[in-house]
Amino acid sequence: MARMIGSMSRSPPARGSGALCLLLASCFFTLTAVAAGVRVPDVRGPLSNPVGEGIGVWGGLEKFGYTVQEYLVSGRANVYRPLSMADALSMMSRDNTKDLGRQASYRAILRRPDVPYTSRILVYKPSDPEKFSGEVIVEITHPGGGGSLLVFGMVSGLFLSHGDAYVAIQHPITFKGLKIADPARYGALSAAGLTQIWGMVAQVGALLRSDSPENPLRGYHVKNLFLTGYSYTGVATATFADYYHAGARMADGAPIFDGYLPFANGMYVRPLDVPVIRLNTQSDFNSFGGLANRRHDGDAPGDRYRLYEVAGVSHANSSPVPLPEAAPPRPVKLKEAPGLPNFGHLKCLADMPHGFEPNDMPVNYAIAQAFLNMYRWVDEGVPPPRTSLLATEPDGKPKLDRNGNAIGGLRLAALAVPAATYGTGRDACFLLGYRLPFSAATMKRLYGSHDNYVRQVERAAREDVARRLIGARAERAMVAHARALPSF
Repeated sequence: MARMIGSMSRSPPARGSGALCLLLASCFFTLTAVAAGVRVPDVRGPLSNPVGEGIGVWGGLEKFGYTVQEYLVSGRANVYRPLSMADALSMMSRDNTKDLGRQASYRAILRRPDVPYTSRILVYKPSDPEKFSGEVIVEITHPGGGGSLLVFGMVSGLFLSHGDAYVAIQHPITFKGLKIADPARYGALSAAGLTQIWGMVAQVGALLRSDSPENPLRGYHVKNLFLTGYSYTGVATATFADYYHAGARMADGAPIFDGYLPFANGMYVRPLDVPVIRLNTQSDFNSFGGLANRRHDGDAPGDRYRLYEVAGVSHANSSPVPLPEAAPPRPVKLKEAPGLPNFGHLKCLADMPHGFEPNDMPVNYAIAQAFLNMYRWVDEGVPPPRTSLLATEPDGKPKLDRNGNAIGGLRLAALAVPAATYGTGRDACFLLGYRLPFSAATMKRLYGSHDNYVRQVERAAREDVARRLIGARAERAMVAHARALPSF
């Protein structure tokens, strides 16, 4: 039987009361009310070795002094009415502009209380507990590829070099594909509804903080838990923060999660009692009404908040890596999760400017620094830097300078000292982007010589490090990239 360890709001005290609510069709659950408590799920695992048999498992961890373990977790969680693309069977069935906008109130509507589930988690951690930083990053898997780890894939080098633990929670929408691909390993996965993901997240978080002998981080001194995500999983992070954070509490009333880092999505995040760092690409800043979902940065105890809009970068991009990374998972052919959008990728590429290259604005440098800034905010009380937001035209599109680049926002050295026009696709192709290199004549007009161009990049990158917008390794990578550009 799963164990109770705290006071999470709105797990109904009895099945009868939940059934009565359903019959009345009027039982709204506000997560500021205290009820039965967060369950610590039962744990099975680590699953059989080698762990590389598991789908979606990143490798090459031994050289970093890391290990990865795979577990099944079982418990009981409520089924709610879907709230966003992140808990709906089809994200295209939602009114995403409405879902992602600020709400008059944040209430989850119960459909079925206390229903069994079995999910899967992956736990990446230093092999030596003494080398653990105390910071734990939790991410819900993205439906693509059977459960992709988007943030880990972008900045695993940071986590592995910093000594952080990373925990991935399998989204129920991917269960069917995993069970078909490997029924012996994943046949036990089950969920009565996709909205059970919110109970899974709270309960796994409680497990990681508990003294349970089944805690995969038992023996590791856990200081903080952070929930993060990019794109779809960024929406999931914001959805949990808005609707479920208030009830996700430990026995002493402390929140299970110490902060939220939702990236690359337009969802509004309301003021919380823990810090929030949002970061959007140029593709995302106004997607689904996102201009209306901006709010001012804050440092007050009940509203520690930062919003970064990174100029020049597209949602889907080919950012370089500043640190050695873990090895991507082995390719596996899987039945894709239902409800994913299907747009004409090739048609979008055909619509890009002639001579374009993939958008390589290194947004992952800013994302990596966002984590370091979050750690300091929580551990030391040091607020992250502030930046301007993207400047916009009356129709909400970014204002552009004479080189075709966006004005304002968080401007990495590659855009502050540009060698190309960075843009995003139009209309339905807004998630994609391009890099259109300047001609040699333009580079000469702007910088005079290649050496002067590199010096300006060095100065801009050094200023970004001083402002804590990127780290020192990212600075060196950006300067090396500038030096490698052809002379003009």
